[in-house]
Amino acid sequence: MTTGNQIKMTVSQRLDITGTTFLVLFISMGITYAQDQNDEEQPAGVVIERAALTLKSPDHYQVLLQLRPIRTLPVVAPMDGIVKNVFLKVGDSTKKQMELIRLDSQELSLELKKAQALFEVAKIEQSQADTEKSKKLLQAKLNVAQRELDLAEFRTDQTILRSAIDGKITEIHVTKGQFVRAGDLLATVIDPTQLMVEIPIERDVFDSEKPFSLTIETQTAEAKVDTVLPPISEFDPLRELFVSVATARLLVDSMDGKLTPGQAVLSSMVPRYPVAEIQAAAIKTDTVDPGSERMVQVIRDGFVRSLPVQLLGQVGQTHIFVSARFAEGDELIVSSSDELQDGSWVRPMLLEEGAKQSSSPQRRPNKAKSNLF
Repeated sequence: MTTGNQIKMTVSQRLDITGTTFLVLFISMGITYAQDQNDEEQPAGVVIERAALTLKSPDHYQVLLQLRPIRTLPVVAPMDGIVKNVFLKVGDSTKKQMELIRLDSQELSLELKKAQALFEVAKIEQSQADTEKSKKLLQAKLNVAQRELDLAEFRTDQTILRSAIDGKITEIHVTKGQFVRAGDLLATVIDPTQLMVEIPIERDVFDSEKPFSLTIETQTAEAKVDTVLPPISEFDPLRELFVSVATARLLVDSMDGKLTPGQAVLSSMVPRYPVAEIQAAAIKTDTVDPGSERMVQVIRDGFVRSLPVQLLGQVGQTHIFVSARFAEGDELIVSSSDELQDGSWVRPMLLEEGAKQSSSPQRRPNKAKSNLF
């Protein structure tokens, strides 16, 4: 934030704005300037109101925002066994009910053969029944044998692991011949066509009924607001910059495959550069194009620099948090009596004629106006 009221050289001190060459002489505790011009050709003066900047690192506010699939299905081992085959690799597409992994369980194979044999015995016994009573008894035994066979077939079928959705393999955690326990994660399948992201929003100004334009790396996409939730813990640092922080869960369609899980999402609430609290009056806009980029001006190493700013949270009626390419030692230009051009060299004007005569003018080589930081 800015310190004090405003830091000025004096209440009414003037700064000379010029691109010409000047000789700088350092005298005692102050700085006296002699100009390489005739006394009668005095440069025009401009009154500049300045304020010191207190910068905060943007690292404190960083949060990872990225696209994630809405549906992520883990493939889990239903029983102990040995991996017999892995049919797909990471990155392969799958279809619903496509076989992914097969387990080899000797115990289940033997149980299935036993159930099949008992079922055949029960059928033979039931066919040889000669009394009504024995027919009912043997029919019941046949039914039991049938259920045991069904159960054995079901358990054996569990060794074949299939995809539950049309999707894509993103992880394979096992290899052929590996022993696994029941519950072990074997692979992960996602649906890459339906994505989501949770981003920070200002609850007071966010309209959940309207489509949301999302910036995803170098492209934009329209997102649908699924719901608005309380802020997640990762967004807590943003409470320093905004009054009302919440979480918006946004849904993004990617049927065309242009967007993929893991792509970074940019948020206007997450600063990318150093953060400072400044006077709102210092922000400049193009009067012809109100939608143009917001700017502030600072004095850096004696030169005026124009910096684009990212507007953050408002602090009362007079101050606002902004993020820009600030540097340590920058002084904010709150206002000036004349328009200042980027790259202009600024220096204090001598207010007393006697001070002008207290030092001898000297010449130094011309120095061109710089537009570099």
